[in-house]
Amino acid sequence: MKISNQTNGQEPEFQVEGKIVYSAEIRSRGATEQIKHSRSFLVARNGPRWRIRTTNLKEDDRCNSIEYDEIGCDGTTIHEVKYFDGTQPSIAGVKDIISAQGRVRLGTAPACFDIDFFLPLWIAYCSSQYFISLKDNRIAAPLFIMPNSLGTDVPPVLPLPAKWKLNESHFISEIAWQSEGESLHVDNDGSRLERYPTPFDAGFLQATFETTSWTSFSEISMPGSFVLKVFGPTWPQGQEPKCVQLYRIEAKVENVQPLNHFSCLPELTKKTTITDLRYRGGHCPGGVISYSRSTWMTEDEVEAKLKSLGFNYEKQTSQA
Repeated sequence: MKISNQTNGQEPEFQVEGKIVYSAEIRSRGATEQIKHSRSFLVARNGPRWRIRTTNLKEDDRCNSIEYDEIGCDGTTIHEVKYFDGTQPSIAGVKDIISAQGRVRLGTAPACFDIDFFLPLWIAYCSSQYFISLKDNRIAAPLFIMPNSLGTDVPPVLPLPAKWKLNESHFISEIAWQSEGESLHVDNDGSRLERYPTPFDAGFLQATFETTSWTSFSEISMPGSFVLKVFGPTWPQGQEPKCVQLYRIEAKVENVQPLNHFSCLPELTKKTTITDLRYRGGHCPGGVISYSRSTWMTEDEVEAKLKSLGFNYEKQTSQA
């Protein structure tokens, strides 16, 4: 479905930059630790095509081995890349360290919520067509799932019933996800649903997204700031069980400008180990096809390479 807005019938074209902050409280043995992780972000969008980059600000000592993450979509296919900071003591001097990982897969949205913060930024600035074309009220919950690497399959998601509102320019104003009384567990054996104990087996408010201010650009109104909150049950010792805020994401736009030389493909600045989930190959471990390149390969290039190597492969027709 084509989106109409206030830009003379044209689909949105813009680039926004700002800062996004993750915060949480970790409670252990009666003590509370405040955790915060900050990143700068850049979101570029041209109608159904978009690209998101988040870069560590090094304002804390967490996840600093990752320099930046970038993801882009051409309307049917997702390209992702993760660059590691080789100056960090944890990986500096390590031989044969993979300095960049990439992944290609079918899809139109980030797979799940990770420390890259792609999902909330996609919701805020790139999700218009997704929400307008939905046939039901179930959407992926923004639960924190950190995959082992981009060299694996797409992490699982937990679709939950949700209610949402769009503004006049078709940007998200608010979302509320409702738990159905089950939690998603992911381990080496796969993923499974487990029911919460009473009283949380009856369901509860799992998460909320709210645009807290708006900014205008080229006759459209888009989020100038937003907050995402995720909730979950807890059983404090000697107290009644209760639902608490697990973590919070806040973002604020600092600059909006027109697109200039837009590309939805993340730039590969060095040789990158790329996992291509558009194909499955019988000769590859787990059927996953990977290669090292300093440029993204087209489907024709991948298929030609697989044929030249004598590999049997199967082309995927839907996202994982």
